[in-house]
Amino acid sequence: MADEPAFPRKLAAGFYFFLILLGVVFYLGWSLAYDTWDITRPENSGVYALTLLLLGFGVTGYLLYRTPPKKADESESRQ
Repeated sequence: MADEPAFPRKLAAGFYFFLILLGVVFYLGWSLAYDTWDITRPENSGVYALTLLLLGFGVTGYLLYRTPPKKADESESRQ
C-alpha cells in the first residue's frame, strides 16, 4: 500500500478494539447483575449471541485495521 495516512487506520483499529472491550464488559456486567453464568440455559442465548457478535466483529476488524509491523527493506538486510 502506498503512503496511507495513519490516522484513519488507528481510529478504525481503536473502534474495533472498543467493540472487543464492550463485548467482554457487557457479558461480565450481565452475568454479575443477573447471576447467570450457565451457557446451557436457553433464556441466556441472546446475551451470548450479542457477546459473540461484538467480539467477532471486534477481533476481525482489529486484525484488519491494525498497523502492520514494520519490515526491514531487503536492501538494508543485504548490507
